[in-house]
This record gives sequence, C-alpha cells and structure tokens, in this order.
Amino acid sequence: MLPETWKLSTLDEIAKISSGGTPSRQTPEYWGGDVPWVTTAEVQFGTILDTAEKITVEGLNNSSAKLFPVDTILMAMYGQGKTRGQVAKLGIEASTNQACAAILLNEGHHVEYYFQFLMSRYEHIREMSNSGGQENLSGGIVKSIQVPVPPLPEQKKIAQILSTWDQAIATTERLLDLARQQKKALMQQLLTGKKRFPGFEGERKKYTLGELGNTFNGLTGKTKDDFGFGKKYIPYINIFKNSRIDVSALELVDVKEGESQSLSQYGDIFFTTSSETPDEVGMSSVLLDQVDELYLNSFCFGYRLFGFDSLLPEFARYLLRSEHVRGEIAVLGQGATRYNLSKKQLMKLELTLPPVDEQKKIASVLSGADQEIETLQSQLDGLKQEKKALMQELLTGKRRVLI
Repeated sequence: MLPETWKLSTLDEIAKISSGGTPSRQTPEYWGGDVPWVTTAEVQFGTILDTAEKITVEGLNNSSAKLFPVDTILMAMYGQGKTRGQVAKLGIEASTNQACAAILLNEGHHVEYYFQFLMSRYEHIREMSNSGGQENLSGGIVKSIQVPVPPLPEQKKIAQILSTWDQAIATTERLLDLARQQKKALMQQLLTGKKRFPGFEGERKKYTLGELGNTFNGLTGKTKDDFGFGKKYIPYINIFKNSRIDVSALELVDVKEGESQSLSQYGDIFFTTSSETPDEVGMSSVLLDQVDELYLNSFCFGYRLFGFDSLLPEFARYLLRSEHVRGEIAVLGQGATRYNLSKKQLMKLELTLPPVDEQKKIASVLSGADQEIETLQSQLDGLKQEKKALMQELLTGKRRVLI
C-alpha cells in the first residue's frame, strides 16, 4: 500500500525505453573508435565510466546502436548467469548492444531513486523473464515493470540517503580489496624468503613432501550412503573452499565399524585429485580445528606429517596455496584433457622451508591479515544487509523521510 501522495505507475509511463545494437563485425571500420559500447557483462549495479570495446561514429551511424546520455539507466535483458535483470547507470555518453534496455526517465523523475528501486527489484524482475531454453527479458517486459512515483523532493531525499550507504559500502570494498592485495604481497615476500623478519637468520632447507609425511585415502563409495553402517552420524569432509576446514559445515555419514584409515586429525592436509582447470587441481586445505572424530571423503586424499619439527600445519596452509607452489603442483597434474594429480607425483613436490620458529612468525602475520580481511568482509556484509532492509522501507513508502 503506497502513501496517499504516491502513485503506482510503470516504466513505460515514466520513461522512454530503448535498446542498442551491434555494428557488423565484418566491417573493421566500425570498431576501435572513440564511442563507448556497453555489453551486458558490464551492467553490474554500478556507474559505467568506461567500456571494454569502442565503436566508431561510422559504426554507430550504420547500425541500430544509439548514443545514450549520461544518467541513462541500463538493464541487462539477457546474459549468462546472474546478468539478466542487473542494472547500471551511465556516467558517460555511450552506446549499447541489443541485449541492454536503455531507460531514459521523463522530467520529474529522479535517476538515482529509480536506479536504487530497480536494484531492489532485481529478483522480481528476473522472475518476469520469458520462459524457454534461456529465460530473457524483453522490451515489453521492461516497459511493464511497476514503479512507485513519490513526489520529486521525496525521491531526491530517499536517493540521497541510499547513496550515503553506497558510499560506505564502496569505501569498505576498497579497504577489503586493499587488504587482500597487501596479504597477497606479504605471502609473495615472506613465503619465498625475499623478506625476512629481524632475528631470523636460519638457513632455509629443501624437502620433498615424501620426506615430510605420508598420504592416506578417504572413505570409499560414490555417495555418503555407500559407506556402510556402524557409527552413525559421524561428520566427514565432503568439500572445502578455504585453506581451513569449516567444521560447522560438515555433512554426516554412517561409517563402517573398524574404519580408521580415513579418520582425520589436527594438522592433516588434503589435496584435490582431479580438475578441469590447473587452478583447482591439487588445491589443498589444512585441518587446524580440534574435532573428536572426523573422516575424509574420497573426493581427495589426505596427507599427514611425520611430525611438526620441519613443517608446521599453520605455515603449510599458506605455503601450499602460494602462487609459486600452486604453479608447481599444476605442472605435476598436467594432463591431456583434464588435470589429474597422483600421490606419487605430489610426493615429489619440493618445498624450501625456513626454521619452524620463523614459520610460526610468518603464519601469525598472515593469520592477522586473514582476520583483518574477515573483519572487513563482515562489515561489508552487514552494510549491504542494512541497506537492503532500508531500501525495502524507503523505496516503497513504508518508512517516510523528512523533506
């Protein structure tokens, strides 16, 4: 229910809806000019200030492409993944391809307000898509999108409040990106020995993984129901996405009586065995959480250190995910059509290790960097959630603003 001073309308009633086009790729003279040309991949809930591709004035004039002014709202009508339904705002004059709907608001309608409103309706707009092999929006659907029309001063005030939140989100995103870059640089310097902390002068020694520990297998069976019966509802590692196992996100499994080979413990390292990309093959994860009973699934194999006198698990979690070590693992897993890593290959991996006291210091510093990243990520998630809740209230008139 809208406030009395608001009315319900459609985009077609408050804006001119248009679309772009693509100059012929067969005519080189149409491409590589100075006219920005937006594709749906660049429509990502932000302000577009540049484009990956440019066309010439000749290409613009000899196609259905059009030049749209600053503050035009663009909506992706179709595209891969999450693209469909996303919106962006032009911060420059630009043309677009035919997959973008261009929304040019009539006088008396504030661009930032409707940009925020369309962002808030992303999921609903996606549901309006045509059904078929690929669900798409159309110009007709875009025109039919219902929108509230508050008085212009109220539109401006709401947009101002939400823009303030956007600035806070953008600032936190920049800080998060900077923290990640700093951690990456620290890893490159500390793990390769290019930078050492004062007081750590010990010689770095070379070891193969085979000299430091042994491998073990995961539970056999195609699904968790194939493992047998015995100990019921025992947690097992079914997948990992970070360098530390998330023990709060484990699945449960029935384990055969007497099964012990796949029983994991603190400091165990796990490696993926197969992948379609070199970036994923041999990806490692280290179990640093204390758990009473935890089993490994067969999607990867485990590796257990003989002891912690040469390699600390806390240090291994960073070293085995560093760029230079990941590159060596990818080479070991090189295949014709798919990357596969065997235990025998991996045990040949050579590591250059500092003394354990230096490993402990490096791991502590990098762990501190991780904590900073996690804190910023948590702050960012909180800001986005708070803004989303505020959008639901302000953009629909459930919560009024003072003019």
